[in-house]
Parts: sequence; structure tokens; C-alpha cells
Amino acid sequence: MAKIVQVFIMILVLHVLESALANKFSSLSLADECSMLFQFKESMSINKSASVDSRAYPEVASWNLNTSDGVGNCCLWDGVECRFGHVIGLDLSSSFLSGPISSNNSLFNLIHLRTLNLADNHFLNSQIPSGIGRLSQLANLNLSYSHFSGEVPKQISHLRNLVSLDLSGNWYRITDNLYQLGLQSSDFQNLVQNTSETLRELFLSEVNIDFVPDSLVNSSSLTSLVMSSCGLSGDFPTDILYLQKLQVLDVGGNDNLTGYIPEFHGNSELKQLIVAFANFQGSIPASIGNLTHLNVLDLRSNAFTGTLPASVSKLTQLTYLDLSYNNFDRWKLPDWFGKLNKITYLDLHDVNLYGEIPSSFFNLTQLEELYLYGNPLKGQLPSSLLNFQNLESFYLGGNISVDFYLFLSLKKLKHLDLSGTNNISLSVIDSHKNESQAKFIDLHMASCNLKAFPEFLRFQHQLEHLYLDNNNIEGLIPGWIWNISKETLRKLSLTHNLLMGFEKHSPVASWVNLRSLDLSHNMLTGEIPPSICDLLSLHFLDLSFNNFTGSIPPCLEKLSNSLVVLNLGSNTLQGTIPNIFTSGSSLQMINLSENNLEGQVPRSLENCKSLQILDLGYNFIGDVFPVWLGALPELQVLILRFNNFHGIIRRPSRIQASFPKLCIIDLSYNSFSGDLPHQYFQEWSAMKESKARAAYMIAFIKDVGIGYWLSIQMTNKGVKRDYAKISKSFFAVDLSGNMFRGKIPESITTLSGLQLLNLSNNELSGVIPPSMGNLICLESLDLSSNKLSGMIPQDLVRLNFLAVLNVSNNNLTGPIPHGKQFDTFSNNSYMGNQAMCGFPLSKKCGDSEASKPPKASFEEDTESDFPNGIDWVVILIGVVTGLVIGLVYGDYLSTKYYKWFSQ
Repeated sequence: MAKIVQVFIMILVLHVLESALANKFSSLSLADECSMLFQFKESMSINKSASVDSRAYPEVASWNLNTSDGVGNCCLWDGVECRFGHVIGLDLSSSFLSGPISSNNSLFNLIHLRTLNLADNHFLNSQIPSGIGRLSQLANLNLSYSHFSGEVPKQISHLRNLVSLDLSGNWYRITDNLYQLGLQSSDFQNLVQNTSETLRELFLSEVNIDFVPDSLVNSSSLTSLVMSSCGLSGDFPTDILYLQKLQVLDVGGNDNLTGYIPEFHGNSELKQLIVAFANFQGSIPASIGNLTHLNVLDLRSNAFTGTLPASVSKLTQLTYLDLSYNNFDRWKLPDWFGKLNKITYLDLHDVNLYGEIPSSFFNLTQLEELYLYGNPLKGQLPSSLLNFQNLESFYLGGNISVDFYLFLSLKKLKHLDLSGTNNISLSVIDSHKNESQAKFIDLHMASCNLKAFPEFLRFQHQLEHLYLDNNNIEGLIPGWIWNISKETLRKLSLTHNLLMGFEKHSPVASWVNLRSLDLSHNMLTGEIPPSICDLLSLHFLDLSFNNFTGSIPPCLEKLSNSLVVLNLGSNTLQGTIPNIFTSGSSLQMINLSENNLEGQVPRSLENCKSLQILDLGYNFIGDVFPVWLGALPELQVLILRFNNFHGIIRRPSRIQASFPKLCIIDLSYNSFSGDLPHQYFQEWSAMKESKARAAYMIAFIKDVGIGYWLSIQMTNKGVKRDYAKISKSFFAVDLSGNMFRGKIPESITTLSGLQLLNLSNNELSGVIPPSMGNLICLESLDLSSNKLSGMIPQDLVRLNFLAVLNVSNNNLTGPIPHGKQFDTFSNNSYMGNQAMCGFPLSKKCGDSEASKPPKASFEEDTESDFPNGIDWVVILIGVVTGLVIGLVYGDYLSTKYYKWFSQ
């Protein structure tokens, strides 16, 4: 008892000394600190959208300096912690705070702070103030997910008492602008060195950092290191894994970070090892079995090879195991997998598994999520699948035989993907068992060789996503299908089947939350059901590649503000395009190509301010060029090919219609006339960008959480191609098959990003501008079947990427240029130009150099410069004349100088 009293007295003395020292080194009173806190409050705004946590609460709203009611004591304020007369803790996380913080903010005068948490607020992408360095006693600093950006100030390395630092989640993209925190390598190294004895937790996810400093191996107190998606590169210092207190390591999402898993000897406290989406290589060592505390092992999307060691069976504490997307040797599921009976999440897709699933595998009764697709598994799923009563998500593939009734008996199963599983037995389910069936939310049965709609769907009332695409389902769509999951269904895909029609139309409207309907690539006939117009939440409608007839339903006007993608292409629709596009339209893609539509382009398209792609190709539309479409700010692709458009294309002077983002325009095979639209060439600014971009054009359907790759059809390099994805770096102009006349304007050569230029089958005259050699990205150039004259400019040899050239059937003359890509083109590129000569044509030029390709060797180059023909006559006359003059004058000089030397 006496010892307890002594310990208590000692602790009390230490606290008193701490308080005395604090007062000695600071003249700030509690009232001063309360005033500073209130000043901080006044510098911030309260914005309900500044925090995303559902438990967010505006804690500073109740702060008040009015001392009459006792509230003036800031130690009683929400989020404030005091000790010994000073504010030592401030937790304002998820407090709806909004506004920038400057270095002279009163917050940074609270020098006794040991804990500062401002996570989940919105500081308007401002920089972390350098004043943070004044809070020298800080042990815990959390600025995560608070919209900070720019460089982390070097003063953060002055915080030598840090125990926990969290700067993660400060990464935001707003339109095309990226806002992200960055930590300089030198500052990071200083921070690590200055806190090597105190730092326990370091959370830097999504902070831009070059590499992991080697000095982290000296952070002896470190328990958690999380640096996912930081842009790390170089080699990971594997000795970090030997830190005795380390429990969590997460460097996932750094695809340029190389490393390997080392040998583990002795005890390790490691509980989570996450290197997903990196570039770790090598085999997994057998000594990984020594990590007996491990509960999370995430190795997905790396380059691991070899086999999975049997010692993994010792990791009996594992609850999460992801080995997907690696390069393992071909392997079968081993029997020992059944020993990992605490696993709740198991992802083995695309790991080169084969063979049958062993019976012991079904001992994993705690499984909640299981992913096995992407492996050539085979065999029969046994009835012991029923052991997985906790299973919520199951993704399977391969040549597996399965009785679907087993899945219906897994009561918790919500997400089931059997795509590619082509041997499914669909037994008839008794109606009295319907209530006890699994109620799916997501059901994927694509490519399962189904020949009819599964009857069990009649009793599914909670579906949100249903995929039955790429099967052999034929006949009519049954009427009962429209009654399933009336309130919940958001996406239905029946594409690529053999469907011919509908039993009835009207019930379609019962799907009040349907966002995506894909019936494309079937054999549906008749008119488009007008009841589709009642799906007022629809964002995506694809009825393309069917046999629909009649006109486009005018009632689609009701969907103009909700639809993002409208694809009615490749049917036999007739009549005019109705004015169905209302103000506020959300449409990003409209495809009405390959129908029998006529009339004019509807002026209501002016309302589609978000439109990226408009494809009206292969119809009978008779109109002048719709110049007013140039006012659409997002239009990137315009396809009007194979129609009856006519007239001269002129740039309007009265309206702003310059097509600012246009990347692809195809006006081929119409009846346009006059000069080429040289004014537009000067204004198509997007095509003047030659910098490659990896992104593709995509329509993102927010409420469904999916992106739809925007696609088109074009003729490129002489071949009609379907572009399932359109790169944002693909720039093309096709004006072929019209009646354009006059010269090729110089302005077209300003479109420096062009990859495809087709001006063939027109009435163009004059010469090929030498400045076309500036189109350095050009891959395909077709000027055939015009009236061009003169020679092919030698400047075109600079086009290093030119794969296809066609200048046939013109009036071109002279030698064909030599060098680079020009040495790869065949006769067909030049046929029909009678006065053209040189390789590869059989007609030789007067200058033999123009008749042969360049020589590879020195001797051949010398030979190609050697004269022939009439040049020999000139040379011979010169030689004889020189010889006579030389002999006569030489004799005179030799006699004269002989006498001079004799004297």
C-alpha cells in the first residue's frame, strides 16, 4: 500500500512540475488561448458540404466568449481539451470548416497543443501553413482529407515530438485540374530523422512523394507506415519489414515501386502487409509462414512468380488474402487452404489456377467474399458449397458445372457473377420455397450459354444490376420480366442475344429507378416501344443493331434531361429526327447512324451543351452543314458521312461557332462543294495539340457508377474500322467523296496533331503544300482522285509515322521523294499519275537517283551518284578539251621554267 502511495505522489509531483515548467516558458494565459481559438473560429466559415462523414457536426458553432454564463471557458467547448491551464488538444474533425488558413492564423500561437485534428474539412486547396512549425509540442497531427494542396512546408520537420502524423487523402481532381499535397524528399528525410525515436504512425496516402527514404529503417518505434498511391518509385527498403514494432505496412498503388518480399526470421508483429498495385517481383518465400500475427495479406497486381508456399497454411489469423493478377506458375488449389478458416475475403482471380476445387476448400465457412474467375477451373461444385452460409459475394468462371439451386440456398448471397460459366443447371424452383431463396442485388450471368430467361428471376425483387448478355436467349422477352425488382432495378443488359420482340410493352414503366437499359445486338422488330419514354430515370439507352422500324418516338423528349447516352444506330428507322432535345439536356453521346432518316438536323440539338459525340452517318439527311453545332462547347466527334448534305461550308461571322474541342470530323461522301473550310482549320484548336494523352472519351453514368466507352466507326488507312474506344489523342479529318474544289489551304497544316487526313475523291487542284510536312503526327494521308498537280514535296519525308499514303489518280509529276516512310509505299500509292516517276513505279526518271530507293552501303551511294546517258557526252568533250589545252600550255610552261631553272 505504501508503494502505491509513493507512486501516486511521484506522478502528482511530475504533473505539478510539468505545469510549472509550462507556465515558466509561456506567458500565455488560458484567457489568451480562448481568445485565439475564437479568432480561429471567426476566420472560418461553416459549410455543410465541407465534410463528408455522416456524423459531421459544426463543433465551433457553439463557441462563445461571453463569460457571464460560464461558456467563456474554452475548456468546456466542443472539441477542446485542456490541462493545467492550457489548451493541449483540439479535435475539429468533420466540423464543416471551410476556408483557407494562413501562417499568421491565431491557431498557430497555441504552442501548448499536443493534439491537432482538422481532418475531413475543406480548406479550399490551400497550402498547409508554415506556422505549423511553431507548434513544437505536437505529438498527434491529423490533416487528412481536408483539401490541402501544394508542397508540405519544410517546417513540419521541426515537429520533433510527433508520434502520429496523418496527411493522407489530400488528392482531388476538379475538371482537368489536379490538387495534391507534395512532400519534398529532403523535408521527408529530415522529418524521419528528427522523429526516429518518437514516431509510431505515419499516414501519407496520396501525398506525392518520390521514394521511401532508407532512414525509415531507424524509426524504431514505428508501428504503422501507410504510403499508398504516393507515386513512389525506386526500390523499397525491405529492411523496414524487420522493424520489431511494425504492425501495418501499406505501399499499394505505387506501380513504379519495385521490391520483393524478404526472408522472415524470428518474431514479427506484422499484422497487415499490403503491396497491391506495385511492381514487386520474385517468389513468395516459405518463411512468410513465420508472420503468425498476419491478418491482411494483399499482393494483387504485382509480378510475383513461382508457387504459393505451403507455409501460408500457418497464417491461421488471416482474414483477408488477395493474390490476384500475378504471374504464378500453374497451380491447383491445395488441400491446406482449408486450414485458413478465419478468412472472410479471398481473391484468387487470374492467378493461373486450374483443375478442380478440393473438398477441403469448403471448410472456409467464414468467407464473405470469394473471387475465383479468370482461371480455367473445371469440375462440379459440390453440395458442400452450402457451407458458405456467410457468403455475400461470389465471382466464379471457367468450365464449372453447378446447380444454380445451391446459390439460391445461400441466404446472405447478394452479389453473384457466373459470367463465362457455361455449364449451369437451372432446375425449376418450387414456388413455396421462394421466400427462403437468396435475394440478389447484383447478378451477372453473361456468356453462360443460356437459351431462355431463368425462371427463378420471377421471384427476385431486390435486384439492382442484372446482366444476361452474350447468351443464346431467343424468342420474345417475357412479360413477367418487367415485374421483377420494380423499385430497385438500376441496370439491365440483354445485349448480344437472339431476342426478337416483346410479349407486351406497357409494364416497362414499372422500373422507376432504372438507369441503364441495353437491348443492343439482338433481332428486335417492330416500332420502339413508347413505354420506354416513361423510364424517367434512364441515363443510358442502347437499342442499336436491331431491326426496329418506324420513326424515332417523339416522346423521348421526356428523357432528354436524364439521358446521357442515346444509341439507336444500325436499325431501319425512318422519317425525320424529331426536335426532342430540350434545354438542360444531359446527353453526351447521340448515335442515330445506319438508319433511313431524312430531313434536316434538328435545331434543338443546340440545347445539348454536354454533347461529346454526334453520329448521324449512313442516313439520307438532306441539309446544309449545321454550322450552329460549332457552339456546343464539349463536342469532340462529329460524324455526318454518307448522307445528302450539300452546299458550301462557311464559317459564320455573327455567331461563335468554332468547334473548340473538335477532335474528329467525318463529312465524307456527301455533296459539299466550294473551297475547303480554311477558316475552320485555323480555329480547330484541339487538333493543334500533338501531346499524347492516355485517356479515352467516356460518358460516366454517376448514379449507376459505371463509365461507358464512347465509340464510332471511321475509315482509317483505307479500312473501315470500329473504334470501341476513342483516344483523346486521336485527331482525324475526313472530307472525302464530296465536290470540294480549289487549292489545299495552308491553314490545314496548322492542325499539327492530325493523325488521319482524307481529302480524296474531290475536285481539288493546285500543288500539295510543302508545309504539310509539319503534320508530324500524321499516320494516314489520302489525297487520291483529285486534280492535284506538281511534284510531291520532299518535305513530306519528315512524316515519320506515315503508314498509309495515297496520291493516286491525280496530275502529279516528277520524281517520288526518297527516304524513311516513302521507301515503304507500294505502286498503288501513286497509280494514275502519268508524269510521275521513280521508285516504286516502273517508270524511271532522268535522274537515276529518283528512280531507285536510297542505298544502304557506301559503295551503293557512290554508285548512285555516278553519271550516265547524255552526261557522258558532256564529260567527254570537257576531258578532251582540257587535255589539248593542258598539253599545249603545259609544253609552253615546261620550256619556259626549264630555262629559268637552268639560269
